[in-house]
Amino acid sequence: MGRRPVPEVIAELITAEINAGTLRPGDKLPSEPELARQLEVGRTSLREAIRTLGTLGVLEVVRGRGTFVRDPAAAPSPSPRFVEFSTTAGPAAAELLEVRLGIETAAASLACLRASGSDMDAMAARCREHEAARRRGDPDELVGTDERVHQALIDAAHNELLNSMYASLVPGLREFRRETLMLERADERFDPGHRDILRAVRNRDAASARDAVVRHIGALYGEVRRAAHESDPVQHMLEFDDIVRAFR
Repeated sequence: MGRRPVPEVIAELITAEINAGTLRPGDKLPSEPELARQLEVGRTSLREAIRTLGTLGVLEVVRGRGTFVRDPAAAPSPSPRFVEFSTTAGPAAAELLEVRLGIETAAASLACLRASGSDMDAMAARCREHEAARRRGDPDELVGTDERVHQALIDAAHNELLNSMYASLVPGLREFRRETLMLERADERFDPGHRDILRAVRNRDAASARDAVVRHIGALYGEVRRAAHESDPVQHMLEFDDIVRAFR
């Protein structure tokens, strides 16, 4: 596996099996212990790979039943409203997200070095607040709590200039947040990313923190690209894998 992140290699191996037809839509993957044994990898790395493939719509984890290969045709379709948003505002939103990726990956690295216990507690509290807002389903509350989750990460970096740069992006991201947070199954597709970022900061693992930020924001970027592509395939937006390589 060389120096590449193990979860990335695992995700590629599983995807290769799907592309080769060895695993087909609807097939159930072996249990976590068995699959980890087959691939000769740790279960933590395997879980991260499965979360990534779940975010991308390749796999579906069904609680109490297992992990299944998702039928691409059954992936959530963007609503007409989201397609319209992505076609008209998508390119500008994509540029904002690219800048945001640069700022938040830097913040994640710095937070791993500088975050205090109270900073981490604040991040955890903001994550809980967002998930509580998700259960209530109020769009304005969802936007506000999501903003505060990411602001807590920026605050944990303890860099005033970085904080000012991020603050300048927040108003422009508000409509984008509203549109993506109300997508079908947004909770399972995006919310685990918050927990992944927090976990990496708690572990003082800068590489994992940056990777978690890239995969979380990159998934949002990918939703805009996918919706825009349905009506205008010439939009100049990057593929998810290109985003990962550019900002890791």
